Amino acid sequence: MIRKGTLDDADAVVALRVEAETWLHAAGIQQWVDRARGIRNIRDGLAAGNTYVVEERGAIVASLTLAGADPDFWTADDDPDTALYLYKFMIGAAHRGTGLGDQLLDWACEQARARGKRWLRLDCWRENTALQRYYLRRGFSHVRTVVVPGRGSGALFQRPAAGITVPEVVHSAVCRS
Repeated sequence: MIRKGTLDDADAVVALRVEAETWLHAAGIQQWVDRARGIRNIRDGLAAGNTYVVEERGAIVASLTLAGADPDFWTADDDPDTALYLYKFMIGAAHRGTGLGDQLLDWACEQARARGKRWLRLDCWRENTALQRYYLRRGFSHVRTVVVPGRGSGALFQRPAAGITVPEVVHSAVCRS
């Protein structure tokens, strides 16, 4: 069940973040290295009502935040108001490879469409090419990569909010892995 997160969910969402950063670092990806900043962002998203959680049998197993454009990356030329922006997309280890990520991306696109937006956009870590391929396989297009001092993100992607869902073939392949 997906629902809007609350500050009561902060510890569980932070635990997802710590699990994800540990997994990334073990894979040699130095992403999400500023834990204190990440925790602040999680709490801010929950307080603002922009963070959603997936709850299964009373446990938070995934989380994502949907909000406005990050002006460090998206400029006036991008017409940022035409999109909803995905941040802090995290799925617990036990649920990776089950198709949950595909379902949540489709759900996020539907949220964008329902809010009158043309695009679902995101920025991801510039050096995490595996994550970039993940988004490309799920209907996102690479817009550009930008370098902002002090920020590791900057690979910008977008997917139409309406009319595209992850093909069943991808769902099936993900469920087998």
